[in-house]
Amino acid sequence: MLKELKSVIDAHQRFGILSHIGPEGDAIGSELALALMLEQLNKEVWVANRDLVPPSLRFLPRSSAVVHPTQIPSEEIEVWCVVDCGDLSRVGEDALKRFREGQIIINIDHHHRDNPRYGHVNFVKEAASTTQLLYELAQYLRLKITREIAICLYTGIVVDTDSFRNSNVTSAVLQVTAELLKYGINTREIAVEIYERRSLAELKLLGCVLQSAQVRDGIIWSSIEKEAFRQTNTTLNETERLVEELRSVEGIEIALLFKELENGKIKVSLRSKGRAAVNGIARAFGGGGHEQAAGCVIPGELHDVQERVVTEAQRYLHAHLYTR
Repeated sequence: MLKELKSVIDAHQRFGILSHIGPEGDAIGSELALALMLEQLNKEVWVANRDLVPPSLRFLPRSSAVVHPTQIPSEEIEVWCVVDCGDLSRVGEDALKRFREGQIIINIDHHHRDNPRYGHVNFVKEAASTTQLLYELAQYLRLKITREIAICLYTGIVVDTDSFRNSNVTSAVLQVTAELLKYGINTREIAVEIYERRSLAELKLLGCVLQSAQVRDGIIWSSIEKEAFRQTNTTLNETERLVEELRSVEGIEIALLFKELENGKIKVSLRSKGRAAVNGIARAFGGGGHEQAAGCVIPGELHDVQERVVTEAQRYLHAHLYTR
């Protein structure tokens, strides 16, 4: 995989980098790390996402360079690098419309079970984060790991291991992390930026989530209606960490957070305490992710979608955990 990837990089000059809608730390960290790596090879690079960089990730080096896909001169792109994206459709319609015939797609992702290998070149394998794979790529290309690159790579690992609390933490993950720490990363500063810079509006939104929480058979769930976003002056960007608060409740196996979108769809965030693999539940509704953190977007009314997903989560728990 790496040999073929290196050949494509060596043979081309102009690269566009994309990731999934609603990007988090591994998505943004992967995009920016790869951009810095390619620039080290004297390549021209554009980085874009359908959605803005969340406020909690704007500390990342070069984050201000991330633009909307419509701002990329797509006719100049030779190679699209799509990172941390389990399915090409998840880059969003605006990005898909920028693709041109003859352009090469490189697919770099750690969602190895869900990823259909949609690229012309696929560097897809099991890892704690996509940034862990990019560290491997940097070593293969014999690139210099700068402090800026190390910050981006480390952030992806921290976010996708949930601060090293998930079951995807292995000795290999810790070895890579130990190497990255040699480049002068301020781990406390990064932790504060990611987890401790909530706005008052986000706290009010959290209050709405906690007030409407319900529990059934080891499942806790809550929802955010469109009106709640308006009343608290918040957006989808402020919701990423809220489901973690639900998961912290004692006796819970699965936490679900339903977010009503303006387009008649419901975005669902799923989290597991550890024993349940929630990516299987997400796949039942066209989504995916990790065993302990997954998501999907479902068309329909909020109440109906809630019942469908909660019922599927109950079915999963009774089939895989409660019958043992």
